[in-house]
Amino acid sequence: MDPGSEASDPETDAEVDSASDEEDEGNDDEEEEEEDDEPSKDDSLFFVDTVRDEDMAHSESDFDAEEGSESEEEVLEQEGESTGPKAAWVDDDMQSAQVALKAQSRSRKLRETQSDNLVSGDIYEERLRQQFQKIHAVPQWAADAQASHDLGEDDGIGGDLLKTTKSLLSKSSTVLQPTRIDTVRVRNANHVAPSQSAVLSIQFHPTSNVLLTAGLDKTLRLFEVDGKENHKIQSIYFKDLSVTTAQFIRGGQEVVVSGRRGYYYSVDVEQGSVNRINGIPGHKMPSLEFMRGNINGDRLAVMSNGGQIHLLSARTKQFIHTLPMNGVVRDISFTADGNYLWSTGLDNEVYQWDLRQNRCLSRWHDSTAFRPTCLGLSQDGSYYASGDNSGVVNIYDTNSVIAGQAASDSSMFNVKPFKSVNNLTTSIRGVKFNHSSEILGIFSRHKADQLKLVHLPTGSVFANWPSMSSHLGNVQCIDFSPQSGFMAVGNDSGKALLYRLPHYQGY
Repeated sequence: MDPGSEASDPETDAEVDSASDEEDEGNDDEEEEEEDDEPSKDDSLFFVDTVRDEDMAHSESDFDAEEGSESEEEVLEQEGESTGPKAAWVDDDMQSAQVALKAQSRSRKLRETQSDNLVSGDIYEERLRQQFQKIHAVPQWAADAQASHDLGEDDGIGGDLLKTTKSLLSKSSTVLQPTRIDTVRVRNANHVAPSQSAVLSIQFHPTSNVLLTAGLDKTLRLFEVDGKENHKIQSIYFKDLSVTTAQFIRGGQEVVVSGRRGYYYSVDVEQGSVNRINGIPGHKMPSLEFMRGNINGDRLAVMSNGGQIHLLSARTKQFIHTLPMNGVVRDISFTADGNYLWSTGLDNEVYQWDLRQNRCLSRWHDSTAFRPTCLGLSQDGSYYASGDNSGVVNIYDTNSVIAGQAASDSSMFNVKPFKSVNNLTTSIRGVKFNHSSEILGIFSRHKADQLKLVHLPTGSVFANWPSMSSHLGNVQCIDFSPQSGFMAVGNDSGKALLYRLPHYQGY
């Protein structure tokens, strides 16, 4: 996106500016706060809050059943059922009892048809069990162990586990269908501590079941995600910074937090320490809101108002180099290994940079795009996607880039997408690939429920989700967990919606 134009463009930043106006209302000292880059000795610039047991217990009792997960009583009732010895006692009233499924919102999801209402107690129990198993599928190792037990086989502790050197982790054995994707709404990731404004940044930790959220309420929050309780780990309040970007770097050891100020913060995840860094050495920039980091690399990249991309060391935060573009830079994206950086400009040109040598490897043009707004790369390097101002997302095969470069006699060549997705009608805010490059998430902030999931390699949009009852709100950001078991969606209401993707067995 264009850093220079977006900061002053009311169409592309309607939500951010509105929220900023609300937070600054009644604050007569805001201008004085912007000018003063040095913190006062008597006034802390941030506050670290570690969750307490009593806070967690209080928040767990305040949960709306429409979020899509079972109540504690239902889960206990389901887990009490056993496939082992015959029950010592059976409640004879279960069959005679009548349960009205339409009476409560939590039981409406148990209906098989729209008119389904009164069911007996034993049928109600069975449907609760089925709903629980739908959300929490039986692990394959447990199913195999049960099958061996039923056949009277017993290989001892370990069984086939000790007979092979094959990796314990593998991809799902089934193929993801191009027209339908199964999603299960579970408890919001931040239900313990929802944001007080729009969630502008959301990201899963690369190796732990931890999720970060941040936004204009000046607070960074970390949650332990399991789809059931989602306990809060920590929250950090930045007194002088409304957060627009927060991301893990250096293998998840650190979080960098930036906004519309000339400085940013670094948070050590392991030690819990917070440091303020006063901008880019040698370059005075009034805003660092367009900062990008990478999990595996040692670079931070900051987009300037023109066609310049400033590179910093992720470890020392020292300035390294400036990458020049011919046009205004709109968005940038790192490759998975952190060795390369791709950038797109207002002139529809895409650049590929080698960060080890700080030089441009190739540059190509796309005549099908109209004012690009965002850029995304798949983790395996097979695809890249570009969204534009008209609501179209173009998906490219990186092999076409290699082929076009080989066939061209000059340093400049043309690349066309293999698929153009035009299901959204407003400016595209972001694109995100899942870990296996089978799903591409695309979204826009300007209208409610503007989120689509695209199947790859077919390029078809999943038709069954989101539905009319999904109620996503104005989507601000999305992310997939390391093995795509979960998908998180941040919206303008301060919620981090969490969905389980049953196709992927891992986290």
